[in-house]
Amino acid sequence: MLRQLRCGIRTYKVLAIESSCDDSCVSLIDRSAGAKPIVLDHVKSTLNSVKAGGVIPTSAHLHHQKSIAGLVKQVLQKHNISGVNCPELVCVTRGPGMPGSLSIGVDTAKGLSVAWGSQFLGVHHMLGHLLIPRLESNGEEPQFPFLSLLASGGHTMLVLSRSLLDHEILVNTIDIAAGDALDKCAREIGIRGNMIGKELELFLNKNPQLSLKDIPWEMPQPLKNKPKRLDTLGFSFTPFISGVKLSLERYHNNEVKDELMPAMGFRIQEAIFDHIIDRVVVAYKVRPELNQIKTFVGSGGVAANQRLRVKLQAALKSHGVENFHFPTPALCTDNAIMIGWAGNGQ
Repeated sequence: MLRQLRCGIRTYKVLAIESSCDDSCVSLIDRSAGAKPIVLDHVKSTLNSVKAGGVIPTSAHLHHQKSIAGLVKQVLQKHNISGVNCPELVCVTRGPGMPGSLSIGVDTAKGLSVAWGSQFLGVHHMLGHLLIPRLESNGEEPQFPFLSLLASGGHTMLVLSRSLLDHEILVNTIDIAAGDALDKCAREIGIRGNMIGKELELFLNKNPQLSLKDIPWEMPQPLKNKPKRLDTLGFSFTPFISGVKLSLERYHNNEVKDELMPAMGFRIQEAIFDHIIDRVVVAYKVRPELNQIKTFVGSGGVAANQRLRVKLQAALKSHGVENFHFPTPALCTDNAIMIGWAGNGQ
């Protein structure tokens, strides 16, 4: 029989699993009534996709098959958890994400829930990103309502949150995500790594002067090419990929010289971030009531970029934003802590 989570319960543990893309993550959280949650453990294993040049779904599926059970076992043994003192709640990412990757996490979580007689809860991946900034204050900050930019390799959206259960997507991507565009554009100029967008940021930080070098380069301004599209509530990132290819062909004979790579990378990053901010500002124009909301959240892997954070703060203060909340970089990228936090009702 499933053990019930009663209103009067004083403490309980939450085991959470995240496997929406290429990160296998497991966390263990201790919850006490009225107290800030204690993250007892969080372990993570990321698929190495450097040679593949990107995440291949079948490879990610195999990675989760090999990793998740071992990570769960590692956490349980470290904290001496057995059937006698097992977690009362098991949370898992139910979507969105790659179906093969999600299935491994969901099946593992279901099996644990049945074996332990614990409650089982599937959590929306984007809700995890949206609510994780409230972890540090035990759900007190940021207070509702607030706006969130959720930007990652798989999703880019602007969300208005009025309460824990009331979230409205104001702006969404009409093609690919910002992180996907950053990865593909940076790869065109020779940036390599497992998280190419992050590698681009690190590369630019190491070459600040060369990044500002004046070079012939043109980047598109998506959704601005026709008057009727100017106020479109949407993001569009695929034009940046063709824009990079066109600039390389037109101005650089499809050659990337080492001394020009920082300047190329800087212009790619700036163009994509400027587009994000431009569309967010359009949302304020189309929905004037947003100017009354004082709090803005940036979450997701792309939102961990310090340059984007600076640009958001500079652009949105004129729209009445007084409080900005950004999770630590480790909590911006995919993790199981956000799934356990969102799943246990805060």
